[in-house]
Amino acid sequence: SIGYAFDSGFSLAGGVSSKEDEIMTKEGTDIYGLEAAYTADTYGIAVAYTSDDKGTAAETTYWGVNAYYTFDIASLSVGYETEETSGTDKSGYFVGLTFPEVGPGSVSLGLGTQANTAEADPEYLTYEASYSYAINDGMTVTPGVYISEASGSTDDDTGVLVKTSFSF
Repeated sequence: SIGYAFDSGFSLAGGVSSKEDEIMTKEGTDIYGLEAAYTADTYGIAVAYTSDDKGTAAETTYWGVNAYYTFDIASLSVGYETEETSGTDKSGYFVGLTFPEVGPGSVSLGLGTQANTAEADPEYLTYEASYSYAINDGMTVTPGVYISEASGSTDDDTGVLVKTSFSF
């Protein structure tokens, strides 16, 4: 992989991955990826392309666009991805909102598709909320909760988590 960040806020990156079959009886998998991004003081956008030939299976092509914008009271993040394999198109998305000054910490809310889905397929979402706050100069704690929709009559998955980050 290789990447370069220009002084203007623009950056480019690319990478290649190749894996041969363990017993070398069939072609391995080759993956190529490229990304172009621009970051300014209050916003940023990135466009990415990936091609995965899946060895002997049908090739899959991915396109993704991610962006953020920071307002006075909050920051909005969005992303959209498409996937095409043998004429079958799928897509997925996410949206996130962070309020940086809520008490001593910040509140983040988000939702997104669990996977890329075709237009005719059901779309299942995951919802999340978290609160991040600094314990001291070197440690931040982020408790959170999520709900992930399930198909049919199955109950939705619900979880609680706590992430602790250390900085030295």
